[in-house]
Amino acid sequence: MTNLGFLLMNSTKRLKGELNRALQPAGLTISQWAVLAALARSTEPLTAVAVATATGMDKVTVSGVVQRLVAKALVAETPKPGDRRARELRLTPAGKQRYVACAATADETLAAFLAPLSAGDQATLTGLMQQLEGETHDNNLSTR
Repeated sequence: MTNLGFLLMNSTKRLKGELNRALQPAGLTISQWAVLAALARSTEPLTAVAVATATGMDKVTVSGVVQRLVAKALVAETPKPGDRRARELRLTPAGKQRYVACAATADETLAAFLAPLSAGDQATLTGLMQQLEGETHDNNLSTR
């Protein structure tokens, strides 16, 4: 019998590797892309804690990623009103442009990864994964 846990972990590792390679020419890692995507999808500035929740990363990792994105002028951080310790994060105009440019790359990478599956199988897999996650909405890194 095939070990489903191993298959899931191996597929995830392979997809992350492919996405990292695809984003490399744009100067981004998959973690940086995830932070940009979380900020792009939000209608208001987010704190590092909110980004960590949205991306499934821990706050320390998010803080390091954010600092690298700030250094690249893709993310701006400002003090959060009423909370001296918290910082609000938002995309800069360059960050918005990089997000849009890389969204197509992410979509193409995911499409290539899923290409061995029919459209029906892809829909079934998405539904099954949503059941496992307890979600009914699209929570991937594409623009959709």
